[in-house]
Amino acid sequence: MKRVLTLAALSLSTAVLAQSGTIKVGDLPLSVDLGGKISMLNDAWIRKAYPRFDGRPDAVFRTEDGRVTTTFQWREAKLAPAEVERLAAEYPAVLKSQVPGLKSLKASVLQLNGKNWAQVILTAPGQKDDLRREMLMTSLAGRMLVVTIQSNVKDFSKNEAQVRAFTSSLKALE
Repeated sequence: MKRVLTLAALSLSTAVLAQSGTIKVGDLPLSVDLGGKISMLNDAWIRKAYPRFDGRPDAVFRTEDGRVTTTFQWREAKLAPAEVERLAAEYPAVLKSQVPGLKSLKASVLQLNGKNWAQVILTAPGQKDDLRREMLMTSLAGRMLVVTIQSNVKDFSKNEAQVRAFTSSLKALE
């Protein structure tokens, strides 16, 4: 039994790439500051957690307590920088038609390090607490980059300072 627990602890510890400071986000032309409170998950963990190749993120990060996950997907879809504002205006209608039981939905455009991002925040009913999803979308090298922050509402509130510091450090390397 002790050996099983040791192996489980080892596999959990190797799932996280312990780094701090500014790092490049996988193969993306993007950097982010981990600040010691956010960890990047390794490729083996990502493949196991997201077995479908077509839905697998390029990178996954999580808060220190593991309760808030941030995924990065650099999609093949073309997106010009001038289209980001339109995306913020039109994407909520798509979500309303696809996500049943939405409790709230807000969209805006924000600027992070000189780049416009469409920000869409939604809440939907969950089992014990409402689920919260925040999508940040921008043009990166002419393609759409989607950063999705997911958790339940209470866990996001507890980790909001970490998440905001992390997202405000996103910087394109184009």
